Amino acid sequence: MKKTLLFIILFTSFSFAQDKSDCDERSIPYYSINSSVKGENIAIRKAFKKIQNDETNILPNNGFITLRLHISKTGGFCKIETFEIDKNYMPTEFNNGSLVNKLKKVAVNLSNWERDKNKKTFNLIRFKIKNGKIEEIF
Repeated sequence: MKKTLLFIILFTSFSFAQDKSDCDERSIPYYSINSSVKGENIAIRKAFKKIQNDETNILPNNGFITLRLHISKTGGFCKIETFEIDKNYMPTEFNNGSLVNKLKKVAVNLSNWERDKNKKTFNLIRFKIKNGKIEEIF
């Protein structure tokens, strides 16, 4: 009876086990292995230039948006996290969340990620909102 029970437990645990994908690994900071988009800041600023030019009446008028992109060890996109704060460092949504959605659409299409090691990373892209405009991308 004990052998049968042990067999059932082992069989069910192996049958529900799944292989982990590249995106299931733990992310490490981009700066720990020198991970960046090819062309670095220039390429990133160029990718977001249209949104920066088009969005001229952002509400609230001042604050920061941070995109945290999780990039697989093969350079593919895994997921994105967003953080939006106003000038008082309180959570907010710029343009009722529509601005961050536009930024996410551009961010997920960034390609040519380069790295020194074959590890999953997270990379940060920050936007400074000042006087209703995206003043700086870093």
